[in-house]
Amino acid sequence: MPSAQPKYCISLLPESFPTLQSWIPAAEEGDLIEIRLDHIPDADLKAIRDLTGKPLILTLRSTREGGYWEGTPAQYRKICQAAIDAGFDYLDVEYNAAAVLPQLNNGNTRIILSCHTELKQRKELQELLKAMLSVPAAVYKLIYNADALRDNLALFDLIETARSAGVDYVVHAMGEAGRLSRIIGAIRGNAWTYVAREYSTATAAGQLALHEAKDFYFLDRKQSHARLLGLVGSPLHQSKGWRLHNLLIQEKITSSRAKSTAGKDFIYVNFPTDQFKEFWQNWHPHLHGLSVTLPHKEKVVDYLNEQSPEVRISGACNTVVRCEKGWRGHNTDLIAMETILRPYFELLRGGGLVVGTGATARSAIAALKRLEVNPIFLVGRNDKRGKMLSELYGVEYLKEGEIHYASATVIIQTTPVGMVPYTDKYPPGTALFRKNRVVLDVIYNPAETRFLRIARERGCITISGMEMFLVQAARQFEIFTGESVSREEILDVWQRLN
Repeated sequence: MPSAQPKYCISLLPESFPTLQSWIPAAEEGDLIEIRLDHIPDADLKAIRDLTGKPLILTLRSTREGGYWEGTPAQYRKICQAAIDAGFDYLDVEYNAAAVLPQLNNGNTRIILSCHTELKQRKELQELLKAMLSVPAAVYKLIYNADALRDNLALFDLIETARSAGVDYVVHAMGEAGRLSRIIGAIRGNAWTYVAREYSTATAAGQLALHEAKDFYFLDRKQSHARLLGLVGSPLHQSKGWRLHNLLIQEKITSSRAKSTAGKDFIYVNFPTDQFKEFWQNWHPHLHGLSVTLPHKEKVVDYLNEQSPEVRISGACNTVVRCEKGWRGHNTDLIAMETILRPYFELLRGGGLVVGTGATARSAIAALKRLEVNPIFLVGRNDKRGKMLSELYGVEYLKEGEIHYASATVIIQTTPVGMVPYTDKYPPGTALFRKNRVVLDVIYNPAETRFLRIARERGCITISGMEMFLVQAARQFEIFTGESVSREEILDVWQRLN
């Protein structure tokens, strides 16, 4: 039956025996080690077996299955038998070469029946796995290619097929787009997870490094019932929220012995896509909750069954969670802005300026209105959006050249201008900077943008997007898990991550 806990298999693809010798000590951090013989098929297998007491997998991957070895069936059989004779714990045998199995004197070595395929259609992959199950083996390994986020979905069908058959399995997608399938597969019953000692020694595209699997996702500590959380948006390469949430989950949920956390477990991943409708149709059956970022904060509202007051007044949503009626949306951006600006209530009476016309600008306008700030001005480059928001919220829209007309003692910057890697840029609004004016930039990477640095140099009270990010993330965590986290706790976790 499928393993109860994920295991880490360090995959090694050495080009010489001395190189393998040098790699083995670090590889022993894993639970088992795969030795890929593609480059050294004539190596002394008994000598390799003597290098470590860890369970060993012998793999000889042919070029037709994405490896580097080219040889005859007779040579393949000879190497397989030598691995058995040397005492390897597992022998990875290609499905296309399964005819070799009856020719082997197997002893105690367990067979991994392995197939790397170009097939992508979910039904075709299921039929292939069913065909593989007709060949006796200890573990069934089916690897397919992923070119897009949606290709990871085949994983769920394949796992269900393997579970129904009551066999041990390893299924996931290859390629950078398939990294997600490796993470989900690990917590949904894969016998083990193939990882690299470090990124530079990865044996396949999309393979996680051991430290990433252990210390970022905590895969070895996850329960098979862990519920799937994630961030959807594009681009996501600068996001650090997945690390923050996973460490919070590990410390507050997975490792906790409190009664309130009993039976709970979660894992948080990224879903990079700019096609929300397709994403939602494909993925929502598998999800427990989502953080939502650009460009989807307004689109997601159409898919909600319930809306928090903050979503209703802003028309934007950055947090969704499964509920009895379907999906409930929240706007923790608005809550965070209101929370961190409220202590400056007396300073806000001179009016507010919101820079930008996107979904976060809607949250900023709504937060200022709840704080009774008046008047409120909006400045941006998108005239159509600016005029729409002006009419919707009763605020005054200004073009960039008109910003000097604004009366504002609080300025909220909501655009991505100034985010890493474009840290030398800054949006309009600096002309209004005066001593004791309050300036908030929603960007948290870098912690101090050029926009904020100019504000600080001119004597403004500056609030980093990092503070807003942590306040909203703490609220998100509570919405997702039902467990509260204090600002001190989340700040401590964030500082350790950085």
